[in-house]
Amino acid sequence: MTPAGSSALQVALAVAFVILTAYAAGRVHQWHRQGFEREVAYRQGYDQASHTLFHLATRALPAAASESAAAEPEGDPLARYGWAPAS
Repeated sequence: MTPAGSSALQVALAVAFVILTAYAAGRVHQWHRQGFEREVAYRQGYDQASHTLFHLATRALPAAASESAAAEPEGDPLARYGWAPAS
């Protein structure tokens, strides 16, 4: 024979166990999903940054800039900026 309150206690403990287990499973799922989304965002950001830097490094100079750079004298680099060498 079991006491009358024993069944109600078992049901209450079973419901509490199911609730706590579901909560823990949800938190673990959320943790894994955020980790996966963080990894995807990192990879996309890395790909975008490397793509942008590659295009920045390989872009063609405008025609006027390349012509003016070729026309500059080959003298002292400080003289080009108005600095006179020390005498």
